[in-house]
Amino acid sequence: MTRLATVAGLALSVAPVNAAVIIMSVTSGPNNPSTPTDELAYVSDVSSTDLLHGITGITSGTAFAGGDAANLNDGLHGINDSTPPLPLGDAVAEVAWTADSGTSREFVIGDGAYGMGYDISGIQSIAAWNDAGFMNQKYNIFLRSLGGSYGLYATVDYQPALAVGEGGATKVNVTDNTGLLGSGIDAIRFDFLDTVSNDVGGATYREIDVFGVATVPEPSSTVLLSLGGLAIALRRRRA
Repeated sequence: MTRLATVAGLALSVAPVNAAVIIMSVTSGPNNPSTPTDELAYVSDVSSTDLLHGITGITSGTAFAGGDAANLNDGLHGINDSTPPLPLGDAVAEVAWTADSGTSREFVIGDGAYGMGYDISGIQSIAAWNDAGFMNQKYNIFLRSLGGSYGLYATVDYQPALAVGEGGATKVNVTDNTGLLGSGIDAIRFDFLDTVSNDVGGATYREIDVFGVATVPEPSSTVLLSLGGLAIALRRRRA
């Protein structure tokens, strides 16, 4: 099943004025009970070449309820906990289990190859578990322009599992009708929000991927830099 998820918030100065957030969601459930196939529905969609891969994130606010926050961007989906005889703890260790609310994870991606930050073209998040409604997703996306401050870009709110016994997997893709979520971005933060999942924790995220490339200087800027360098070289020759 594919549908548009709830979108809220668009306040990023680097985004075009006519920008419109596009959030597409897909789910393998909810199912009660769920199967290993349900939970691993999007295992092949996890990226190990996106902008976040290899970056150590920074957690603030409420600590993650379980697992390891590093699992958010390790390029691995992790196993499921529906296949015996795997111990439950093995599956928990391979997810990023957010608390109900107040947990943030920040990723500083840097100034890029040209010192101008990055053009962000898309974000993908995957959550999966066999029950407790932990497949639900709800979080705010904040983008930070190079040398600036964070601005709220959008809110993802996709919660197909309404009963705590339901499980499966969800995948959310965030894009923009302009082609870019933002340009000149050097950091991104995810603030995880309350879901209708079991009270002991909000969601078990398997991966968050951020796609994009280094921001390239405008042609006019490149020309000016080249002319400036040429003028300096000429002055040095005359001296």
